[in-house]
Amino acid sequence: MDLARRILEHINNKHSNLHLQRAISKYDLSNFSLYILELLPADEDLTSEELSIILIKLEHKSLDLFKDKYNINPNAGKTRLGARHSEATRELMSQLRNGNPTNRTYSSEDLARMSERVKGSNNPMFGKSVTEENKKLISEFFSKSVYLYDANTLTLIARYSKHKYLVKDLGISPKTLIKYNDSGLVFRDKYIISSTELEPKDT
Repeated sequence: MDLARRILEHINNKHSNLHLQRAISKYDLSNFSLYILELLPADEDLTSEELSIILIKLEHKSLDLFKDKYNINPNAGKTRLGARHSEATRELMSQLRNGNPTNRTYSSEDLARMSERVKGSNNPMFGKSVTEENKKLISEFFSKSVYLYDANTLTLIARYSKHKYLVKDLGISPKTLIKYNDSGLVFRDKYIISSTELEPKDT
């Protein structure tokens, strides 16, 4: 994460955490402090999926240290279960997601050339291995139980003793599981995937 850029996003109202931005505007930036709680050593052997798992674990550990926080969601990652964005926040997030400052598009030939550049020995992951510590974190994530719910009623459909069983049963990739697990996003228009038990909706 580029900390300087993140701070500027909050100051310039370009980040989706409006609660924090308004507090900075009201109380002034000088009344806020930035502390680095933990550093994650660079590990080029990690894939983006594996890095996401480790970062979520570290974020959740940090969130547990504080009772009151400007991070709206009590859980690490991008979970939206039990939380709702305001109209202003949704509009800002839409602008951030859809923004294309360079207005640049790529042809299929351009994409093919870029793909060739990172194949084989040109790939930064070529010939590298993940550290034992990170392997352990990744293994712990996929060995935990996970729940599959009906998206409309939050009725429990199935409980899997390990993440890998859900991956196999639904025929999805680990990357897809990481994207939808605890995110509040509806998978295949009918499922919610959660690492914790959820209360069914009142009918």
